[in-house]
Amino acid sequence: MSTQISNDGKATERQRKYIGVLSSQGKEKLGKDFSIRKIASQRGIGWDEMSLEQANGLIKEVKALIEVKPATEADFQVTEQDLIKRTQAKEEQKPEASLAPASSLPLVLQVYPKEEKLQALQVVLNAMDIDFVVLQEVRG
Repeated sequence: MSTQISNDGKATERQRKYIGVLSSQGKEKLGKDFSIRKIASQRGIGWDEMSLEQANGLIKEVKALIEVKPATEADFQVTEQDLIKRTQAKEEQKPEASLAPASSLPLVLQVYPKEEKLQALQVVLNAMDIDFVVLQEVRG
């Protein structure tokens, strides 16, 4: 039995094994909830009926997800113009949301960033003119 050629047009055993390897890598890099079967289902690909072409497409898509470079501070830099455009777009979509009562209390957002992401997060919050306090856990 050949593992490289499929006479019926379905995904080969070799493709399926590689998808299994990619699944393991995806779970390592993207978390335990990562599921290639779920991605296939979202693309309308039946697992048992998967064709050679569908398997190749799925492999390429999953490899692209797994091989994405880690985020850097440059990925979080937002210009003032970008913020203005986003704010205007949100206001146009939900005009009633922008009419907050005058006596409303400030909202509190609790975030637990990794230390290497903290500076990028501070840049974003400053750019959005959002007041924030950084607290660090002290263990004694």
